[in-house]
Amino acid sequence: MRTAASDIARAPVKGRQVDLNRSLVELRQHELAGKANIQTLKVAHDTLGTLLDELA
Repeated sequence: MRTAASDIARAPVKGRQVDLNRSLVELRQHELAGKANIQTLKVAHDTLGTLLDELA
């Protein structure tokens, strides 16, 4: 993610070849992966809460 963001930030520098499309896609992939991980943690938290409620 840092590499993609760095490539995007440095793109305007003369003499530097950067594939902005690739960098933007990679950045978006990391964003979506982070959101998916957060959703997974929320579901696990809710499932654990339900399990504890049932066993208590």
